[in-house]
Amino acid sequence: MSAPTTFRAKLYSFLDPSDGAGPAERLFNALLVTLILLTIAVTIAGTVPEVQREYGRAIRLFDYVCAFVFGLEYLGRLYVTPLRPGFDGTPRSYLRYATSPLPLIDLLVLVSLLVPATTAMASLRGLRLLKLLSLLKLGRYSDSLQLIGRVIRQRTGELISTVLIVLVLVFIAASLLYQVESSAGTKGFESIPQALWWAVVTLTTTGYGDVYPATPLGKAAAGLIMLFGVGMVALPAGMIASGFAEELSRLRQQETAAACCPHCGKALE
Repeated sequence: MSAPTTFRAKLYSFLDPSDGAGPAERLFNALLVTLILLTIAVTIAGTVPEVQREYGRAIRLFDYVCAFVFGLEYLGRLYVTPLRPGFDGTPRSYLRYATSPLPLIDLLVLVSLLVPATTAMASLRGLRLLKLLSLLKLGRYSDSLQLIGRVIRQRTGELISTVLIVLVLVFIAASLLYQVESSAGTKGFESIPQALWWAVVTLTTTGYGDVYPATPLGKAAAGLIMLFGVGMVALPAGMIASGFAEELSRLRQQETAAACCPHCGKALE
């Protein structure tokens, strides 16, 4: 494989290496991760009035430094758009890439870092928390994260079906308890929308205890619904666990096949 010759090709290979991350790429990614985590920490600390009063200028300077680094990364990724699969050098391709999820998050974070706290757009500063999603881009260098992504993609259909079943159960539970408890005047069950809160809390086995049935029939129905809630939590977990087992088995088979002699089929010493 020939080395990139143009600056754009070298930059693309640096930002999105196809042959694994070298020392420079790992150092750059470590810098980005450090700045991301520091940005989150500074954002949280900046909500404390005493910290904001004492270190406001330092926080603002740190925002500008992060905006400069993240801005260079964003412009670099935008610059190499023509080299990405499925893109070319047309303005439409640049726009399509810029409006895809991760670059759009990067742009919103840049805006949030540059907007002064005294302006009407200061609420956008909270968007910098979305920078955490950029950590997902590092998944290309992690076999574990890639494994999780493959399992979720393979089980997408089953997981969507499970979500639909859960929604149906939530509405059935809310409607049932509304019918039983509303006539008794139980607080929290005056309407189906209000009963939905109890249904969600119960079916997810959270159980805040702020809303609960008071009638014997309502308690009996709630007990059955709680049993369904246990199964609701276990069902997607079982699907994902079986997906992991299948994917790990497939990877082991590939490793075994790669370690075998291509001529005799025996394992290589």
